[in-house]
This record gives sequence, structure tokens and C-alpha cells, in this order.
Amino acid sequence: MNRRKELQNEFGMKKRAMGVYQIINRNNGKRFVGSSTTLDSVWKREEFMLQMGTHMNKALQAEWTQSGGVGFEFEVLAQLKLEDDIRHDYKDIILPNGAGLRSDVIQSYRNELKALEELWLEELQPFEPAGYNRRPRAR
Repeated sequence: MNRRKELQNEFGMKKRAMGVYQIINRNNGKRFVGSSTTLDSVWKREEFMLQMGTHMNKALQAEWTQSGGVGFEFEVLAQLKLEDDIRHDYKDIILPNGAGLRSDVIQSYRNELKALEELWLEELQPFEPAGYNRRPRAR
């Protein structure tokens, strides 16, 4: 097996970590709170977007650009407790007949993750202008 295949297999076998994180601007105390189904790689993705100037949060992007990224830190706030081990390649939740993934399992974890994120948003209140998150719209 070539090295690339070995690395792909190794990555696919890794257990997925899901959770809530924050990016803190130590220069002014503002924070951005988010959640991810790929907690172990979310900082690399967020940092890449910020470095490229393409982050979805324009206020966070502007302050990152202004400071050159100096003073920003990433922190995991909470990790979702998974009842099942879920691999990065999702091969462990394939339907028995191979006709796709068990979407009920995926959706269940996404719902739990959203609820966990909402708890942290409520606790930390990282909403504009004191933070980078937008306040949820009233329903």
C-alpha cells in the first residue's frame, strides 16, 4: 500500500470529535462561538479562512486582518458525548444494505450539537457589539 492510501485509511479510522469552540480576541475580549462535527480540524479551517480574508463573520475577519491574527486564540469549550464511535469516513454508520448512511444518527448528533452550542451562546453572550456572534432572530 502506498503512503497516501495509508494516510487516507488512518484518517478514515480516526474517531470523530464533535463539539463547541470559541475564537477569542485577547486584544479586546471579544469572542466567536461555534460548533463543528469535526472538532479536531475546525481551527485549521477557521484560521485558513481568516488568513485568506474569506471568513463568514465580517467583524471577526476585519479585526483579525487589522491585527495580523496576533492575540487570537482557539479553545474547545465542550465535546459532545457520542454514544457511538463515528469514524471520519462515516463507514461505521452505513446502512446494512450499503444503500447510504444512517441519516438518523447523523441528524441526531447535529441536533445535539446545535443544542450544546445554544447553551454556550446563552452562557457567554458573545453577541455583537461585545462579541462576534449575531443575536438569533426572534421567532
